[in-house]
Amino acid sequence: MSDTQTPAGTPEYLEYGGGSPIPPEPLPGAGAPARRSRRSWWIGGGVVALLALGAGAWAAMGFFQQGSQPAEALPASTIAYVGIDLDPAGGQKIDAFRTLDKFPAFKDQVGIDSVDELRHKLGDSLVSGAGCDNLDYDHDIDPWLGNRAAFALVALPGSQPDSVVVVQVNDDDQARAGISALAKCGAASGVPDTGFVVHDGWAVLAGSQDTAEKVVDATDEGTLADDATYQKWTKAVGEAGVVNAYAAPDAGRYLASRLGQLFGSPLSYGLVGPDPMAIPGDVPSLSVESGAFRATAATDDPFSDALSGFQGGAATLRFTGDGLELAVAADGNAGQLSQLAGNTGGTLVQRLPVDTAAAAGLTFPKGWLDRQLDQMSDLFGGVGVSKQQAMRQLSRATGLDVPDDVETLLGSGVSVAIGKDFDLEAAENSADGTGLPIAVTVKGDPAAIEQVLDKVRAKTGDAPFLGSDSSGDLVVIGPSPAYRQHVLDGGSLGDDDTFQSVVPDAGAAGQLFYVSIDALEPSITQAAMGDQETIDNLTPLRAIGMSSWKESDGVARFSVKVSTN
Repeated sequence: MSDTQTPAGTPEYLEYGGGSPIPPEPLPGAGAPARRSRRSWWIGGGVVALLALGAGAWAAMGFFQQGSQPAEALPASTIAYVGIDLDPAGGQKIDAFRTLDKFPAFKDQVGIDSVDELRHKLGDSLVSGAGCDNLDYDHDIDPWLGNRAAFALVALPGSQPDSVVVVQVNDDDQARAGISALAKCGAASGVPDTGFVVHDGWAVLAGSQDTAEKVVDATDEGTLADDATYQKWTKAVGEAGVVNAYAAPDAGRYLASRLGQLFGSPLSYGLVGPDPMAIPGDVPSLSVESGAFRATAATDDPFSDALSGFQGGAATLRFTGDGLELAVAADGNAGQLSQLAGNTGGTLVQRLPVDTAAAAGLTFPKGWLDRQLDQMSDLFGGVGVSKQQAMRQLSRATGLDVPDDVETLLGSGVSVAIGKDFDLEAAENSADGTGLPIAVTVKGDPAAIEQVLDKVRAKTGDAPFLGSDSSGDLVVIGPSPAYRQHVLDGGSLGDDDTFQSVVPDAGAAGQLFYVSIDALEPSITQAAMGDQETIDNLTPLRAIGMSSWKESDGVARFSVKVSTN
């Protein structure tokens, strides 16, 4: 900058080229330069527009990106984990508070309006729970505590799975000091020693310092976030939410070992290395070798058989625009999930009248009861319940031939419907259900179903709730002739907005459950008997739905959704 001062009143020019001043812009209308003025306007406007678009793109990326996740701080040998995320992607934070604030109980008892307030409450609980009277959340915890944490079960070479907690930190040095202070006062209060390592924005806490360090070393060799199976299942479950969970294929075998111990199975959990450890009695074992399980089963075990083929899964709890959803995606080719086939339950519910207040649908693949009885015999045969005994007990109780009559009676699927005029008080006072708007629809062979119904009627008496009507391959059973016909005529519940808010694709569902809180509000209000607090906290609810189905690629899905008004 020159030391020469410009005289007062003299225009100051920026210099260009060899140092001569940039001339002032000509006045409009003075010839060709006017075009330069117009050009400057749209060039400048274009630059501003580009900058605005860039800023918008940056903001959108920050809005939809989820940031670092606990899976990045855990090794690929992680068997299972459950994480909490106070800063989920997209508009979930907005949706969360918008949804929760509709409920007076949340505002009165929790009373938070932001993630910072929630972190503060959680941090205060952490400090007080550790008995750290000399620590202050705002001074000792808040500067380093992040928005994400997870509890995990990690398989390390040469040992049984270890429990680990990972916590996101904003400042490594402050986190070390804060965790050390928490551990010190916790030890003084009788809390067991905890080992920890703060590394690259994460604090890893374990039962010992050695374990914490081994977890960090294993993570350096390969993270869970980079594991192909983890990526497969977290992608399958969709957008991550405020709570996220993952189970590796080894989780099935580990669970089998724990259940085996719980129910007295000979299945045990041991170590297998280059020289397998001796297991007394030559019983099956599940083992860790280089961070992975290896089965060494010497005998058959029902738990091992049911879970050994498990290929993993993931779950998330997320806020949607109008409520909350728990979504699960898992391997559908093993155990009980392998029987999730067909969509009869869903299609039967879809065709119910639009004024249906609550409904359930179930699909029954051919031979389902016989397989269930076989599995029960395998699981509980050792404690005195054989397949033949179970069949005899069912036959005595129902008067039916088991399993054939039961499978005939339920057909390929059933739906249960409750009408909007359902009166809870009338139902409680009714001895036989006469006149209640309840009906069961069965898809099957009407003539064969009626023969089985006659057996039930002979056993129980000609009760009103066993009345039936049929059309085509559908039989409707229920206590009210008028409501049976109403259900048999069918409708378009599947197209209803309230229904779709919690069961978006009923036609694919093998099993589902649905309740319209709005439709049942009169009955709920009556049942609440003047409890205004209960009524006020139920009023914001619109509907609740659960559904499960199996896709063509073998993925089994389960969804629970709650929508609000």
